[in-house]
Amino acid sequence: MIDRNDPFGRALGLRQIVDRLLEDAVVMPNQGVAGGRPSVDVYEEQDNLVVEAQLPGMRTDDIHVSVENGVLTISGQTEAEEERKERNYLLREKRSGRFTRSLQLPPMYAPDPREAVFEHGVLRLVFPKTEAAKPRRIQIDGGSQAMAGGQQATEPRQA
Repeated sequence: MIDRNDPFGRALGLRQIVDRLLEDAVVMPNQGVAGGRPSVDVYEEQDNLVVEAQLPGMRTDDIHVSVENGVLTISGQTEAEEERKERNYLLREKRSGRFTRSLQLPPMYAPDPREAVFEHGVLRLVFPKTEAAKPRRIQIDGGSQAMAGGQQATEPRQA
């Protein structure tokens, strides 16, 4: 089979594009946390791995964080206010339900966070680098010192 470069052969049709837009906007919007996954930033800062999860509208009591076998799991549940019959909702986007987000932590970081803070809708976890993973300098003994086997080094002979 001959595979030719065809830039139009893989293009999406208008119907596929509209279907994706509708699915993202109406069927499965990822606004907020419930029913979706919280947005997460993971970055290195000095000798730490920092995980920041966006959890707007959440309370500390509703968030559960665990690390098992190197996998960080952030989960929780949001409660929506009860729908009021006297209101005529034209659009209702506040969602409720359970969410879970799991991330594999690199093995060079300790599984116990040094810091776990939840402020202004952002959960911040700081995992320190293990001592074994930190770079260290190896001391090398000089060549004119004792040689292997306990023999003294000799001066080179001149010819």
